[in-house]
Amino acid sequence: MAQPQTELMVRLYSAIVLVVVSLFLNFVSLETFALLISLMIGAMAWEWGRLVRGGGLDIAFGLQLVTTIVASWATVHGNVLYALLVLVFGTVVVFVFRKGKQVNPQAWWSAAGVYYAGLPAIALIWIRSDTDLGALAIFYIFTIVWTTDSAAYVFGRWIGGPKLASRVSPKKTWAGFLGGALSAGVAGFVFAMASGNSNAVRLALLATVLSLFSQIGDLGESAVKRAFSMKDSSGLIPGHGGVLDRIDGLVFAAVIAALVALGINVEHPASALLGGMEAFLPKPL
Repeated sequence: MAQPQTELMVRLYSAIVLVVVSLFLNFVSLETFALLISLMIGAMAWEWGRLVRGGGLDIAFGLQLVTTIVASWATVHGNVLYALLVLVFGTVVVFVFRKGKQVNPQAWWSAAGVYYAGLPAIALIWIRSDTDLGALAIFYIFTIVWTTDSAAYVFGRWIGGPKLASRVSPKKTWAGFLGGALSAGVAGFVFAMASGNSNAVRLALLATVLSLFSQIGDLGESAVKRAFSMKDSSGLIPGHGGVLDRIDGLVFAAVIAALVALGINVEHPASALLGGMEAFLPKPL
């Protein structure tokens, strides 16, 4: 009985450290947030290589890392289109390089890793770069993804019931899926009320949508691991597995959030998500 409790405590302590560090770097500045993203995509590149090629530190790892780092910092400096072009170029280079190998090329999978790490990196940094509400919008996205993960686990264990996708992830249930989405909606509503945002219903609905895509991202990463017969992407995070295992939901949620912002206000993506500065102003009597 002591071992499960010890594992739970390790998992809890790791989560607390990750949350504190992530929020601290987010709220300090755009550059420190970009540093967080750079560390994240570096770990992702290594784990992706282990997953799809059986080895993390190789030339394809270096190509993916350089490509995504350059794209990320180009976004910091406002060159989002250039960043996307860099990703396209890097993807082609990785594919061509792996295609030329004679043994187990895994060219498409290796190339896909560039997009898998690069697109959410660009999305998050672009949203964070909005001067007025960038840090708060990132906090909102993080809150939704973290709430979804925790609630899906709790509801899945508590209620159980029919499996969501037994062939992909045997432990996930419909109860966890719906519980995670509903809890994220509540979290979005509470976030709005706590931050003084008048768009509480809107943020609750957006949170539910992001939660659904977050869980789809979780299933997607599980499917890739199952395709390569791997349980965890690595053991970098005590009690949690690898970085890919922890941010699989964030990958999809970040990209969807960026697409929503793009469709509303390309100049101010964070304001587009949260409803603009006017949503935080007190209404006249």
